Amino acid sequence: MGPEIRTESSVYEKTARERVAAWVLIEGDRRIVAGGITVGIAGIVGVLIWGDVLAVGPDSSVDSLFSSGLTAGVMTIITITLSINQLVMSRVTGTIDALMERLDGARELHEDVADLAGRPSSPNDPAAFLSLIARTLSERASTLRSMNDSGGRDPPSEVTNALRDIGEYGENIDSQVEDDTRVGHVLSILLGTEYAVNLRAVQRLRNGYSESLPEEVQAEFRAIERLLESIAIVRQFYKTIALQQDFAELSRMIVYTGLIAFVTTIVLTLVYRTNSVTIPPSTLPVVVSLGIGVVTVPLTLFVSYILRVATVARRTVSVGPFIPP
Repeated sequence: MGPEIRTESSVYEKTARERVAAWVLIEGDRRIVAGGITVGIAGIVGVLIWGDVLAVGPDSSVDSLFSSGLTAGVMTIITITLSINQLVMSRVTGTIDALMERLDGARELHEDVADLAGRPSSPNDPAAFLSLIARTLSERASTLRSMNDSGGRDPPSEVTNALRDIGEYGENIDSQVEDDTRVGHVLSILLGTEYAVNLRAVQRLRNGYSESLPEEVQAEFRAIERLLESIAIVRQFYKTIALQQDFAELSRMIVYTGLIAFVTTIVLTLVYRTNSVTIPPSTLPVVVSLGIGVVTVPLTLFVSYILRVATVARRTVSVGPFIPP
């Protein structure tokens, strides 16, 4: 059989540090992440102003900063967002033939999973669909182990251990999925490479023992392999849905916050006159700090969403048994 067969019995367990990083990069509400970055920027600026490191008095260049630099930055972010929105629209529209092809592919996957699960149909909810795949995978692995035990055969330990781990892998996925869970959370469960490790293990077992296995046992191995392949396909399909939803939400939120930021830059620019201001100078540190916070909101939203998009894209770049370094 060659090198030792490796399987995974659960999705990747994170350390405390990795859980924090996962929340910031993937799982956390993007608005909260953006809000935290914004508060941090405004806080740093405020501290520097009160420490007399930055000048915001009537003779400073704050009016130039808001009237030109920050205004141009806000408009650039809005322009980028409109381009992203066009990209999203191009992905969700198409010709009749292209739409029919995508529909047929989705229906074929649903019918295949329903057939493997012995059900007349499979659920439409993404979380429930993944849960059905996971439960079926666990049941099929358990059935195959029972067939080996009851058939008077003494299968090698690597076969029984692999089937046990694959069954536990299905149970572990199912335990973390709840119906009506948003697609982004469902996708986060599948970001690891466990499915690829198990898929390769099943392929090696089926090919390595093909001559000694009865037909019904080989059929169960093929069913488990198809279920693991379904997880690979669902992983990529859910990624497409989640990223499109993120881009659409990002476009809408930047339009809203961009308008507010644009108005803020105009107001703060008009506060400053030649060698004077229209508000008490003592309030300038607070006003400027809050103003910079408001103006940077479109940027921090953009950063928070792009962090998730880039992280998900990197961790789901491969389809099937390939595991990038």
